[in-house]
Amino acid sequence: MNRHKIPAIWDIDTRALVLHIRKHGALRGIVSTDGTAADQLIFEAKQLPLMAGQELASHVSCNRAYEWQKGSIELASSPWAEQMGESAASTENSERFKVVAYDYGIKQNILRLLVDHHCDVTVVPANTSAEDVISLKPDGVFLSNGPGDPEPVTYAHESIRKLAGRVPIFGICLGHQLCGLALGGKTFKLKFGHHGSNHPVKNLLTSQIEITAQNHGFCVDPESLPSSDVEVTHLNLNDHTNEGMRHKNLPLFSVQYHPEASPGPHDSHYLFTQFTDMMKEFAHPGSSRS
Repeated sequence: MNRHKIPAIWDIDTRALVLHIRKHGALRGIVSTDGTAADQLIFEAKQLPLMAGQELASHVSCNRAYEWQKGSIELASSPWAEQMGESAASTENSERFKVVAYDYGIKQNILRLLVDHHCDVTVVPANTSAEDVISLKPDGVFLSNGPGDPEPVTYAHESIRKLAGRVPIFGICLGHQLCGLALGGKTFKLKFGHHGSNHPVKNLLTSQIEITAQNHGFCVDPESLPSSDVEVTHLNLNDHTNEGMRHKNLPLFSVQYHPEASPGPHDSHYLFTQFTDMMKEFAHPGSSRS
């Protein structure tokens, strides 16, 4: 740990720390190894910015657009081909979809899975305008995960509003929260946030339970969404918060958790197929995927 400069703490009552956080919520903290007095460290910790109100997506996004072509592993057929009921030949001949992926802090495994699901992906910076995206003539738009508070990412709210109805949209995590705001809803900061790979989520459309990976501190308030236009599709079984939604009339859906989680769980990979099905239906109304 010294060699790799990894900090660690020891000789504290970890149970007391956990109970303190459970009572007061996620807190700012500081670790010091130089003997600085506790009062000074407390003062320095209080100077750290709160997560609420921070617009971080533009700080972690790419600077320019780029193409992504790498799938999960280098095989002639997708590693999910068997799961999706496809042969190598059908994978090669499958309809391809041009997807523009907004980078708010995107994870590479999202890009790999999009490629696995027959998508040609162009990744664009977080502040790319809706007009510039439409000029690329995509079959679909993906809204990525990312850090920070979704509320001050106003440029994304505007772009999503302009894109909604013109092209199929799929959002994950921060992308889900941005969809909620763009559709007229509100977000709030969770007391603890959801972190880890064992969160049970109920798909309200199928009544199936998915074990999911999550990493977020904000949530879309389902009561704030216009019920005439938006339907909640997924529910967190730990605290009953909103984990997914879809527009009733437009080709748009999103989830709060991470269906692309690597190495797993993989319960929610079907959402990528749902996205390609939506793009196919939008391009060819009345068609169905065999």
